[in-house]
Amino acid sequence: MTGLTKTQLDDFASEGMICIPEFLSSSEVENLRLEARKLLLQLDIESHPKTLFETGDGDHVGDKYFLDSSDQISYFFDTDAFGTDGKLRFLPEIAVNKIGHGLHMKNQLYHQITFSDRVKDIVRDLGYKDPRVLQSMLIFKNPTESELETARDNEVPSHSDGTFLFTKPQSAVGFWIALEDCTTENGCLSYSPGTHKTVPISKRFVRLEGGKKGCGFEDVPINVDVPVDDPESYRNVECPAGSLILIHNAVLHKSEKNRLEKSRWAYAFHAIDGTDGYDEKNWLQVPSSGGTNFLKLYEE
Repeated sequence: MTGLTKTQLDDFASEGMICIPEFLSSSEVENLRLEARKLLLQLDIESHPKTLFETGDGDHVGDKYFLDSSDQISYFFDTDAFGTDGKLRFLPEIAVNKIGHGLHMKNQLYHQITFSDRVKDIVRDLGYKDPRVLQSMLIFKNPTESELETARDNEVPSHSDGTFLFTKPQSAVGFWIALEDCTTENGCLSYSPGTHKTVPISKRFVRLEGGKKGCGFEDVPINVDVPVDDPESYRNVECPAGSLILIHNAVLHKSEKNRLEKSRWAYAFHAIDGTDGYDEKNWLQVPSSGGTNFLKLYEE
């Protein structure tokens, strides 16, 4: 498999998101799943900070663990993982929302997938001259157990990736790889086609006072009105395990709650073109104290 076809390039330019089935073989998917399970089982819940991962508009207040995760293998829990008594409501392996953000740096298997020739060919076809991988993560949309009265709290609201990985000009591209079959019932991705051309990025996720007060959102000056986000415009992207979903930095996308008793796992990473347009305000810095030491995907 090499790069993107002309049709795929045209669709990506038009839609802002495309799905490429069979990007990984079944054996590659299984190896990544086994490695993910191994990482989950390595979690020591007793010594671990109870850090939740939230994707809404609220501030992440004063969380050093979150900022330090940029070049580490760190664990973040679902928002419903802990009860009012501070204890886990679920087994640790179905309480973790995400492992990130340095899997491509710290784990050999995920590094190999991220820096594979298949990925390099796609990024070349997108026209990147100095591609840098700046974050990677395992995303666990955990199952809803039969005894629960409501679905697990793992919905991801509508957002654009450029809000969280802001560059001038915008260049982030997302690689989202399904490690399990993704359906409407277990929370597959959905997107609003073409919004990367009509909805400007109007806010960005930044370090507050250099990270001393955690992270939050600040407005990005724009000179056009932001269209109303139309929930009826979203298109579900159901796909089998091994599929790659390529995500433009400005396209609006989201995922619903997992209402099944079966999980929905994915591996995702992002690349940007060069570091000149990536500033110290961005929450993600490598090293975490400040910097853009992002790994080069290739050198021309």
